[in-house]
Amino acid sequence: MKKDNSNLEKKERVVLEKYLKLKEIERKNKEDIDAIKDEVISLVESKEGKIIHDGFNISCHETSTYKYSDSIENIETEIKALKQREQVLNIATVKNTTKYIKVYELKKGA
Repeated sequence: MKKDNSNLEKKERVVLEKYLKLKEIERKNKEDIDAIKDEVISLVESKEGKIIHDGFNISCHETSTYKYSDSIENIETEIKALKQREQVLNIATVKNTTKYIKVYELKKGA
């Protein structure tokens, strides 16, 4: 494992440790939710797509993804390349910037 190169104060360590613990809880909760998702969908669909329970409105929705023709796929590829070109040439302007945290576990022995 890589050596800890951070020189953090106690308060900083505490907030990072809390964040990592919450991320682990979030991951576990997502796994638990995914495990019962199909059962909940079946239940809600059996009740005409909507259940009001314990102060919550639980409803079933769906979204579709589409496979487009080769000509549309080619146009999208061209548009993507044109957008990247505008970014490189500084023609495109930044509309919005979103900051996020990326957390991953270091490989053992690295």
